Amino acid sequence: MEVNDYYWRSRQITDQLAPKISPNHRPFVLAAAGAGAWDLAITELVGALSEEDAVITTAEKDALRELIEYLEEPLTYLEQIRTSD
Repeated sequence: MEVNDYYWRSRQITDQLAPKISPNHRPFVLAAAGAGAWDLAITELVGALSEEDAVITTAEKDALRELIEYLEEPLTYLEQIRTSD
């Protein structure tokens, strides 16, 4: 994945999934995204989805997996996120 693709995909998935997390985490995710700190936005988003037991689609989880792997972060929290399909 090229860096511009990473930025575009990060913006897309953040916009899509931020409404699914609580106000405890959402402001941080959106502020980090707004500042272009995608590494923070994506890792916090994944952590929040996992912690809050949110349910996302398999396609959304696959998109997050690609981003987390690009960041070379552990998949521990991602693997705990439930999918609806």
